[in-house]
Amino acid sequence: MISYLLRAGTLAAALTVVAGVQAAEPYRLGYLVDGSGPQQTTIRPALDAFRFFIDGVNQRGGINGRRVELEVRDVQSDTQRSLDAVQDLARAKVIGLLGLAATNTHAGVYAAANRLKLPVLGGYPVNIPLVLPPARANAFGVGQELTLAGIVGGHFARQVSPQGKTTVCVAFEVPGSILSCNKINEKAKELGFANVQIITVPITQRDFRAVVDKIVALNPEVVTDCLGQGHVAALLPTLAASGYGGIFLSMDTGVDNATLRDATPAGSKLTVYSYGRFIAGDDGQGEQVTALRAALKQARIEELTSSWSGGWTLGLVVSDALRRCAGDCGPAEFQAALEGVDLDAGGLTGTRIKLSPDDHYGPSAYRLYRFDSQQRTFAPVGDWVAISGKGEILPK
Repeated sequence: MISYLLRAGTLAAALTVVAGVQAAEPYRLGYLVDGSGPQQTTIRPALDAFRFFIDGVNQRGGINGRRVELEVRDVQSDTQRSLDAVQDLARAKVIGLLGLAATNTHAGVYAAANRLKLPVLGGYPVNIPLVLPPARANAFGVGQELTLAGIVGGHFARQVSPQGKTTVCVAFEVPGSILSCNKINEKAKELGFANVQIITVPITQRDFRAVVDKIVALNPEVVTDCLGQGHVAALLPTLAASGYGGIFLSMDTGVDNATLRDATPAGSKLTVYSYGRFIAGDDGQGEQVTALRAALKQARIEELTSSWSGGWTLGLVVSDALRRCAGDCGPAEFQAALEGVDLDAGGLTGTRIKLSPDDHYGPSAYRLYRFDSQQRTFAPVGDWVAISGKGEILPK
């Protein structure tokens, strides 16, 4: 009888444990995205990649026996919609916010979330300087920070045009884009370009004929940009049709190489380069590159873009933090866990992803690609260029 009761008690305890695992609360995270606004083609693909990664995590049993649940809000790159979404997601009891839309929304989102003590991890494609050291409470980034991307862009401008004297950068009329172009031009001037110019356009711009007329009049050796996917797709054919025969150096803010390839007409006089923080096309090798390519193949997605690499990397960072998130894992614990992220990106970029209590962004690395107009393919040029969160290009 005693033996039976022991067995019954053991069974009851086991059933209680199983029920507890099944009833475990999910890790609930918010995600802000431009899903239907002016930047949707640039910003939404990274969310798709992140979801892809998290779906795989959940299919394998989640993290610490808990599913990862995503609350997505389409903010359309509108500041008020973004602020409303922060409040809504706080009421939904998320432990942190991810993603973000165009840079005009970022500062407000970080401030509103900080008042609610919600950590924000800005994802791909772009982050703003709030994520850079010195670390600010609840402000993290794992996308392409526009100050650093600008400095590297100026470095690459000199690399692709060793004797160049004039460079022109085309920017959105939003703070982050203008900031990045200014950083490109500052670095280019430091490296010997005598004439640096910036041309700004509304975020809704689609007709670039007047912009191209200004570029042709300046006749720069190098044209750079900080634009979205649809904008580059409209700008490049117009620039090629003008007869301009210089260099177009595209910052990959979600502007994948396929967009550049399709927007560059055969026989164009343009020499096209791109650069970005995450791999694209046939580039890259490593554990995570292999896993991502396998996932894309299974989903019948033909081309690896930087958006897939960036979104997948965000998944790696979030998963790494959640595995170490203490106790019930509320916002404070999630912030502390993010500050301990230190992982090998598995070939998706040229540095480790390393966050700390003093640095919520860490070092990053950028790679230059050149378009072969005959083969219609991009190939990497040289090694990764690493840069610290303080803007110092690091030795190889």
